[in-house]
Amino acid sequence: MNKKNRYLIIFLAIIILATALRFYALDEKVFHHDEGVHGYLTYKFMKSGAYHYDPTYHGPFLYYTTAAIFKLFGDSNFTARLLPAISGVLLVVLIYALRDQLGDEGALITAAMLAISPSFVYYSRFFRNDIYIALFSLIFIISAVKYVKHRGNWQRRIYVCTGAAAGSLAVCTKENAYIIAGFFFLFILGYLITQKQINTTTAIDASFFVLIFSAIFALFYSNFLTDPDALISVVPDAVNHWTEMHRIERIGGHWSFYLPILLRYELPITLFAAAGGAYYLEKRNIFMIFLIYWGTTALITYSYLQEKVPWLVPHILLPFALLAGAYLGELLPALPQKPRRIEAAVVLIVVLSAALFIQQSVFINYCENTKSDEIVVLGVPIHGLIYVHTTAEVLDVVDFIDQRVRDDSNTSILIAAPENDYWPLPWYTRNYEGCGYLDKVPARSSADIIIIPEEKRYNITIHWSYSNKEFTLRPGYKMLQYYKPESESK
Repeated sequence: MNKKNRYLIIFLAIIILATALRFYALDEKVFHHDEGVHGYLTYKFMKSGAYHYDPTYHGPFLYYTTAAIFKLFGDSNFTARLLPAISGVLLVVLIYALRDQLGDEGALITAAMLAISPSFVYYSRFFRNDIYIALFSLIFIISAVKYVKHRGNWQRRIYVCTGAAAGSLAVCTKENAYIIAGFFFLFILGYLITQKQINTTTAIDASFFVLIFSAIFALFYSNFLTDPDALISVVPDAVNHWTEMHRIERIGGHWSFYLPILLRYELPITLFAAAGGAYYLEKRNIFMIFLIYWGTTALITYSYLQEKVPWLVPHILLPFALLAGAYLGELLPALPQKPRRIEAAVVLIVVLSAALFIQQSVFINYCENTKSDEIVVLGVPIHGLIYVHTTAEVLDVVDFIDQRVRDDSNTSILIAAPENDYWPLPWYTRNYEGCGYLDKVPARSSADIIIIPEEKRYNITIHWSYSNKEFTLRPGYKMLQYYKPESESK
């Protein structure tokens, strides 16, 4: 077998591993709060066809694409998470296109790290927008390097198209795409100025880029031109909403929030990205300098912003993974030429950090997947990837409701909580016509099944014949399920 075929087989094996890790038991974990919101809104959109942008729930890409999946294959936990899982696999596949920049060995190592990464596996199995943003960011970078390579011929237009599509779809997915676009724009502008490449060709290609970007943006945000007036307010609404969330520190935290997560889960990427950064700065490799710039500015920006959530980790991690993989691709083959002590030390660091890397990925994705994984070291809490996840107790409640509805299709259900704080229950009850939701607990109700926050139990009058059961929706938040005896509800 020649070297090229052996390389392809190894890369294919990594892709198969990535696919298995993302699709194994994909539908088993209970939906998170945000998954419930996105799933329910997508389901309603599929039924009504009406969409209007609300920055609280991010851009339209997730809703359009998942609604299409729901129409084709039905609405379920699996189909909701299907596209994130596919996107996570594509991230690994696309590393093949960066072999010239990362090196053959570097591309293999990068693909393997992304395939196994606790964070990337976790958010490839999670119905949120962030894995899409990571995918579109990578497509944009590949398009940029291919554009530079083919700048002197017609093929560059292909990469203008793919770059514009990726950039626009990212902005149609989530608002932090504006931040990433700012990072990229500043670097590209600096590169063009220093390389003295601002000319007529650049201007024409930039105009073509803007045209494609704008067309895709307009189609998604205007509900495919059925609501063109919506385009006027998209960017101001996005900027104003998230500026306000930062100002009020909606989900605030210490500036170092992301560092423990990177060290705990992504140790080999963190260690070798740091070492590789120093190495490539000295070598003045422009692509690697870009990765250092991208990763560092992302870490600083998200550490500053007062919206500290673990699903932003992939946006910090992606450039560092590319950097670490490239560096390891150069370091490991050169080890036999190093002194034995250095070779042994490097091998030990690689093996131990990789072992922790794999253990954490298995633990976070297939073992401890609903309980909080925050740990305390010397009295300091170290945040984990699992963030106020819904407990498995909710599935017992859902099973109970399913059984009652099967026994009596006229079963009435009321779910009530201040500020609609009952997600993801509406996702699980989406197909029940007799289910209603309230943003406050009513003074009384005669529904067959009533679900309210435990702390509001004295705010409602329930008939004495009801039974009740307490359950934990998520850590620290208990709810009560009241239900009539079956004989009375029929």
